[in-house]
Amino acid sequence: MHKNADAEKAIRHLALEWMHETGYQKEPGHYPSFGTFRTWLEGKHFSHYLNFRSRVGAHHEAEGWFESEINNYWRARVSRLR
Repeated sequence: MHKNADAEKAIRHLALEWMHETGYQKEPGHYPSFGTFRTWLEGKHFSHYLNFRSRVGAHHEAEGWFESEINNYWRARVSRLR
């Protein structure tokens, strides 16, 4: 079992890796699929990062980190273009 902070760091890093590898592009009304990300993690043998203690549930917390990291990336990219 991973420590919460270690799991968060790994999930955030892997979210960006997933995004680049799959060519995910943000579109209005379209959200990245955590289920697809989980399948990708399993295929890459990284699903063990989803094994950590959480008060709200590891799956739910990891999904929040995943979405947050993707959104932060796109916000930063848009602000650089302005």
